[in-house]
Amino acid sequence: MKKELSLFEQMGGTYTEIDGIFYPNLIVKPEKNAFAGKYGTMWMRYMEENYPMRVYELRMEGELRVKAAEVNEEAMDMLDTMAQAYLKKHKPKNPNSTMEMWQLREQAKAIAEEFVLEDIVYRFH
Repeated sequence: MKKELSLFEQMGGTYTEIDGIFYPNLIVKPEKNAFAGKYGTMWMRYMEENYPMRVYELRMEGELRVKAAEVNEEAMDMLDTMAQAYLKKHKPKNPNSTMEMWQLREQAKAIAEEFVLEDIVYRFH
């Protein structure tokens, strides 16, 4: 008589019997050590709150921090590009004024960060 395989066994999974109870043999791949950065960390928090199963899958594959690092890199590139574009368009009245230059750069960063958060960080990847 042929034993019917469970779905887990059909997918190549195996079990270990301990005291008459069958436990699935699961292996969690070690997490690749990648620097998540500010935006990658924000993305991980967003994903954990809104898409916990996707975070679980990425953790099981050992890819969560790698994906977060990719998100951070994409966010930093967009932030830099947008801030530079803003500074080209909005010239200071007095380029010798440190305070005016600082305010202009902070304004550029704030505006760019709004787009980065909406378009990259708070998005399903």
